[in-house]
Amino acid sequence: MTLPRFSILRWLPWLLLMTGLFAFWKMRSSAEPETYITGTITKGTLEDAVTATGVLEASQYVDIGTQVSGILKKIAVQIGQTVQKGDLLAQIDPTLFRAQVIQEQANLKDLTARLASAKATLKLATQRFERNRNLVKSDAVSIDEVNFSEAEFERSKAAIDAINAQIEKAQGSLDAAAANLGFTKISAPIDGTVIQIQAREGQTLNATQTAPILFRLADMATMTVKAQVSEADVQRIRPGASVYFTSLGDPETKHEGKVRGMEPSPTTTTPPIFYNTLFDVPNPGLALMPSMTAQVFFPMMHRDDVLLMPLAAIDYAARRPLSANSLQKKHGTDAGTRVFVLRDGKPVEVCVALGMKNRVTVEVVSGLSVGDQVITGPIEMRQRARPH
Repeated sequence: MTLPRFSILRWLPWLLLMTGLFAFWKMRSSAEPETYITGTITKGTLEDAVTATGVLEASQYVDIGTQVSGILKKIAVQIGQTVQKGDLLAQIDPTLFRAQVIQEQANLKDLTARLASAKATLKLATQRFERNRNLVKSDAVSIDEVNFSEAEFERSKAAIDAINAQIEKAQGSLDAAAANLGFTKISAPIDGTVIQIQAREGQTLNATQTAPILFRLADMATMTVKAQVSEADVQRIRPGASVYFTSLGDPETKHEGKVRGMEPSPTTTTPPIFYNTLFDVPNPGLALMPSMTAQVFFPMMHRDDVLLMPLAAIDYAARRPLSANSLQKKHGTDAGTRVFVLRDGKPVEVCVALGMKNRVTVEVVSGLSVGDQVITGPIEMRQRARPH
């Protein structure tokens, strides 16, 4: 039995449309094969390290103030200048202090003269007392005369003792005045570099109420790095462990040192908690400056000249189902860890032996070669079909 002619004509357009859509889909599928994100197997250094951000400071520095009040007459150095121990940094007006020294010297001279006069009086009193004591034996003088001469003798000795005490006091006052005069010259207590100047010429300094800080002098031949290490990693670091850092201005240069110690008090009181880990590095060219930011690395593991593969390749393979020909399906985990390598545009399963790893990279012991392209993920359709 044949269909009526009008029935064929009615369904023919729908048949043609479905045929066209099927042909378009086949053409699109063959024209756009599935593409992948890949990573290249390279040879290099594998390192697992605790990382931290640190701040540089001079290993030895001293804040220099003033011990006397007065007008800052002269600043003899500039910021960044290198000085030696004993070099003049600043001068406070010494006029009043010099006058005080002269006054104390005159007072001491006066007391010295009085002491000489008192000694002469004592000599006379001694002679008088000795003579009267001999004369009383022959009744040439009265006993009252003897007693009076003895009292004069004792008073003369007491006067000398009093003047000697005043001389000691005056000498102390003179020494203090001379010291204050010396303090008007502010000198460098150590060899170092002037990194801060917090005063100006003509400024009035008051050392009685506060201790004004005028300069900060630092020995920058050795720098200390304070690295803030997370509480999750701090127990992995021990004194004597190797550490290095790079600076923002010179990220290619490694500055190496050894961990000196760790501050027991955290730098923060709310999570996340960080602890300062300290280490020293030499600074022969003085290129490192205080307050610089350091990117710090504490190596936990280091391997040179090994094959490197991104860990993402293992994650991708773990999400793919095992095929019938999979080595892992036939031999289990003894076959190794499977990954997919892109060969001739197609993914090929390969089982590899792995070694040490860090958070992003793993060592390939066998199964791959330099230049192999391992698949780390597919490129989504929406990423490939972006509108122009």
